[in-house]
Amino acid sequence: MGITGSRENKEKKPVVLIVGGGYGGVQCAKALDKTGHFFVVLIDRKSYFFHNIAALRASVEPNYAQQILIPYDRLLTNGCVVQAEVEVISPDGVKVHGREEPIQFDYLVIATGSSYAFPGKVAETQQPQALAHYDNLRHKIEQAKRILIIGGGPVGIELAGEIATDFPLKDITLVHSSTTLLYPNVFKQELYTRLQEGLERLGVKVVLNDRVDLGTTTYAHQHEKFIEGDQTFLTTKGKIDIKTDLTFVCTGAHVNNKSLKAGPLVAELDPNKEGRLNVNEYLQVKGYTNIFAIGDISSKEDKLAFLAGKQAEYVASFITRVELKKGMPEEYRPLKYPGMFVTLGRNGGAGQMPSKGAMIFGSTIVKYAKSKGMFTSQQWSSLNQKMNQAIRSTDTKQPDHNSGYEKKLNSLKHSMELTEDDARQLLAGLPAKELELGQDFI
Repeated sequence: MGITGSRENKEKKPVVLIVGGGYGGVQCAKALDKTGHFFVVLIDRKSYFFHNIAALRASVEPNYAQQILIPYDRLLTNGCVVQAEVEVISPDGVKVHGREEPIQFDYLVIATGSSYAFPGKVAETQQPQALAHYDNLRHKIEQAKRILIIGGGPVGIELAGEIATDFPLKDITLVHSSTTLLYPNVFKQELYTRLQEGLERLGVKVVLNDRVDLGTTTYAHQHEKFIEGDQTFLTTKGKIDIKTDLTFVCTGAHVNNKSLKAGPLVAELDPNKEGRLNVNEYLQVKGYTNIFAIGDISSKEDKLAFLAGKQAEYVASFITRVELKKGMPEEYRPLKYPGMFVTLGRNGGAGQMPSKGAMIFGSTIVKYAKSKGMFTSQQWSSLNQKMNQAIRSTDTKQPDHNSGYEKKLNSLKHSMELTEDDARQLLAGLPAKELELGQDFI
């Protein structure tokens, strides 16, 4: 069990224990730490923050993995980060491997997140092993001639885009079981169409409304869902033969609730919501006033990093108000409309704004809002770190910002809740030299 930061709560401040060091956990910890009113303890099994938004780029770009594994050591001033495996989360304390007594708390924030197969997520607890894993995968991709990607959700789409951008001569096929990419009947048809057309322009063959029969195929490792070696798979509906020498299965994400199942909070896991924790309008776990759930483990909203951050800020504010006896805050307001930005390599993508009008963004906006930098510098800053110049991406060209452009773009990155007028001003702020002939930006 490793500990980074202050080990002692000398001033006997109220203890806020946060389980899970992903986007929501880190943002909540940082917000509470900044108040100076709490002793904040963040627990995560890894020794580093994993910036999974940019994980798929690390699969194709040499040394990029160094940018997505960020140390926790500067995160907290009034508290500590504990690297440990959580065994049981209960209202009486959190039991971690290697410690007899559970860790006590005044407030508990459960932010255990979700798991996904490599390269979308990693299982390694130490940086060197994770770096080696990405390096090894990149070599496999470089050597492959025919690549099959099963699953057309955000991970499958973005992985296809990354590989096709960096290796345009490879034969890439993406198979998705739904009639559209992503999730049917959630977003505008225009978003589905833009993403499919974008992949096809990159040379990716997109097969919809079909499945791949993997037969008795097994994976070499528990946390990997890719298959090496020459294979021929048959789709179940169209009976299409697909020859491949590297196959990625981009399906099967699940919430991390094992430590909850081991304790009394198992009663609050909702089987109809993928085993997520039921929370009330204040993001409190039902039946408990001092236990909260945010991010993927919470039943409140979709599994998106920016929503985890939104929930984290709310819970940090709630705990602070209650502790300082400033009264109950307003109820948490979930996002009313679905929104998502999906990259297609570092130069493209498409997105839908989470607003009533559901404005669709084209590749130029998505490129500068997400695709180009993948929020890496921003994420290093959020952990109070400076990204070493040696590991920065060499492609750092940014648009020439004019009146209000940078401010609005940063607002979009942080919350994705611009008004439609703001969004149109943002588009107007794009420098003319970046405009591509015939491109529709919205």
